[in-house]
Parts: sequence; structure tokens; C-alpha cells
Amino acid sequence: MVNFCAVINCANRGNRETYLSYFRIPKVRRNDGREKRELKGQQQLKWLANIGRADIKIEKIENYRVCSLHFINKQPAAWNDVTNPDWAPTVNMGRGGERKERHARATKRESTKADLISAQALVALQDDAEQVNDYENFEPELQVHHELNMETQIPDKETMDTSTQTEMCAADITVLEAQAENNNKELAKARQEAAQIKFTQESFAKDDKKVEFYTGLPTFTILMVVFNYVQDKLPTRHSLTHFQQLLIILMKLRLAASHEDLAYRFLVSDSTISRVFNTGIDALYGISKLIAWPEREVLWKTMPMQFRQTFGKRVAVIIDCFEVFCDRPTSLDARTQTLLNYKHHNTIKFLLGVAPSGAISFVSAAWEDRGTDKTITLSSNFFDHLLPGDVIFADRGFDMKDDAGCYGCEAEILAMTSEKTQLSALDVEKTREFAHLRIHVERVIGAVRQKYQILSHAVPLEYMMTNAEIQAPKIDKIARICCALFNLNAAIVSQ
Repeated sequence: MVNFCAVINCANRGNRETYLSYFRIPKVRRNDGREKRELKGQQQLKWLANIGRADIKIEKIENYRVCSLHFINKQPAAWNDVTNPDWAPTVNMGRGGERKERHARATKRESTKADLISAQALVALQDDAEQVNDYENFEPELQVHHELNMETQIPDKETMDTSTQTEMCAADITVLEAQAENNNKELAKARQEAAQIKFTQESFAKDDKKVEFYTGLPTFTILMVVFNYVQDKLPTRHSLTHFQQLLIILMKLRLAASHEDLAYRFLVSDSTISRVFNTGIDALYGISKLIAWPEREVLWKTMPMQFRQTFGKRVAVIIDCFEVFCDRPTSLDARTQTLLNYKHHNTIKFLLGVAPSGAISFVSAAWEDRGTDKTITLSSNFFDHLLPGDVIFADRGFDMKDDAGCYGCEAEILAMTSEKTQLSALDVEKTREFAHLRIHVERVIGAVRQKYQILSHAVPLEYMMTNAEIQAPKIDKIARICCALFNLNAAIVSQ
């Protein structure tokens, strides 16, 4: 590549004037230190001002060169040698004399300053020598007079000066002590504020609203129950306590906060947040035991009155599927299996079972969205929990009355027109009563999404990966943990 000189009216080029050198215009780099970036930025502006071309763009500055004829010493000075006339090109531009004179004046000032310091040091040495000579030639009469003054306790000038200085020092000490006490108070206040910012256990102790906002749990007492369960399963880290590690996991689930955001909040690196979340999900997965199928006696005791008035105590569960957005897979087969046409997004699907009391009693593994609601229900272990005589509430997509009958159960499905022009009056009335009760599962799904917003955002593909070591994908654990934590809140179905 041929180098051309960027200075106006300079026709030098590298393939012709081979005896010349060509230098790049200084460029500011991100990995430079703060001082270096500032000086190189000033040097870059000075080069551009001396060159005087308006067509040179900053983003293409590395394409321009300046030949060595425009420098006094035939090469530019270092970025930190600001007073050097070659800090920017000045020769044959009408600015060389002024730059050279400025450099000469600065050099002269430095040499004058050095001479002045040497002269002051010499005068100080001479004064010290004179004081030593005066002390050696001190007259005996003055010494006797001084001893007499000391014996008669007559304060001379030197004693008065010492006393005054002592009083001034005592006053200064008093002022400094007051300032130190004030600084200690401000430091204690700053530490308290820092404790609030760093999300310590003390900052959550008496603030249930803060606990609910950041963790989704209703009270600090319930938060401590979860913490006591998971504390021994979390690794020990020097930068974070066990309580702060739990907060990071819950805040990630609750607010769908990014790793960068949590890193700034807890004053650690992004990689630390990633490791804490990955290990913490495995440690917290044991809490999914809170998703339990209730015994029939418990189911009867907690049956809301609105269910008893319509179906007695036979309703065991209300089921529905909910979707979670995911990133677009790179594989065409996976992309096709997870694409949801009416939402124009790639999704995965979970089967959710809700007891009449409003507690989540069943969560399936994640399925691709192409799987129908009936397929997911029959492929999971959902029917293993049912007993003969149980009633299942489901939407129109769960066409499985015959399958439920094989287990001795009854499936109440919303009526469909099918080949009919319209529903009969009996079907309309029955569907109205049934839909009024089945809506509770949709309320639970909406509440889980709202309380743990990680299920409302697109999850990365790495959360759905499995291999020989990872049997269950991370998204399955996340969904079950969120539903288990939701069960620790008050029921949404009134008794």
C-alpha cells in the first residue's frame, strides 16, 4: 500500500520519496490509561488542526499519514512530551516558529526554576552555619543573665514564645479532635448506607415490602425459612455471603435482572454472578418439594365453597398449559418444533395443575410448542396422581374424556360447537358455571408470570440444553422453583 502525506500541498508519496518516513495520526485506544487517553486526544486534535483538512474523519483517521519533512527532528515526539515542538507537525505549515519559541521559553523557565531552588538551598546552608558560629561565640555574661532569669522565673521572650505556641497547639488539637469525631459520625452513616446498598441480611430484616419486591416472598420470616433450608448447600465465597447468594438467585428469578445489573448491585464481576446463579439453582431445586399433590382428605378440607356448591368435593385439579418464550434455535428442526405461529415467536410449553384451593400441585417438564395439550398431558406422569372418582377441569384443547375414563376419572371440558351451529341452553349454562371455576388456573399462571418475571422473558438456549451430565434442563428447574416459591404466598382463591 502506497503512503501519501495528508498535509495540504505536500505531494510526497511512499513509492517515490523512499528516503522519507510516514507517521500515523495519533489514535486514542480504549485500553490506554486515563492520562494517556486525554493527552493522546489533545495530540490528535492538534495534529488535525495543524493539517487543516476538514475532510478527515475520526473513524477513518488510521488511513492518513504525515511525512517526516513536517517535523523538526524528522519524527514526532512521544505522546507525553507536550512541550516538544514535534508533538505535532509544524514544519512547512506556518506554525513551526511559534511552537519552537514556546518550547524554548518552557525550557528556560525550567532552568531558571532549578537555579532559584539551588540558590535558596545555598542561602539556607549559610544561615545554618552562621547560627552555629553565634552559638559557639556566645558571651558568658549572656549565659549568666539567662541562668539568672531561669532561677528567678522571670519569663524572657523565648519562654513567652514557647508558651504561646503551646496554647496554639492545644487549640489546634481541640479543633482536630472535633473534626475527627465528625468524620467518624459521617463514616458510620456511610457504612449504614453501604449496608443498605449491598443488600445485607440486616437491610431486609424489618422491611417486608423490600423482601416482597426483590424476592417475591411475602415476609422476611419466610425468606429466612428458605435461607435456612438452602444455606448449607451454597458454596462459600469471599466476596458474597450465603444470604447475598440467595438474594442474587431470587432477584434473577423475580426481576429477570441481567448479570451486569446484579454485578453492579453486589460489587462483583459478571462471571461471579453467573457462577452463583448456576450453582444456586441446583441448590434451591430441593424446594420444589413444595409442589405436592394433596391427599384426598386435605383436598376435601381445603375445598372452596364455590366448588362445593357446583361439583361437591370431587374436583381434584384444574389443568392448563402456559408458554415461555425462548431464543431462536440455530437448528432448523428445533426452530420448527418451538415456533408458535399465532404469537410469532419460539416458545416452550409446561403443563400446570392447580388444586381448587389455588396451590400449584403439578408442573410437567418443558415441551416444544408443537406438542398438543393432550399429548403433553398423556406423556407426562399426570394421571399417576389421580384417584378413581376425581374430576379434572380443562380447556377445549384437552380432548381426553375417554383417556380420563380409563383411569376411573371424569374430565370436565368446555363445550365445543363442533358440528353444531350453536350450543344448547343447557350447554351454555353448564359452560358458564364451569368457566367461572376454571378461570382460577389462568389467574395462577398470570400471577406466577408477574411475580417471577424470568418466565415472562425469552430464556436463553443454554437453559434448555441437556447432556450426559445434565439430565434435566435448567428451565425445568427454574419453572419448578418459581412455582414452589409461589406456593409460599397467600392463596388467590377465596375460601
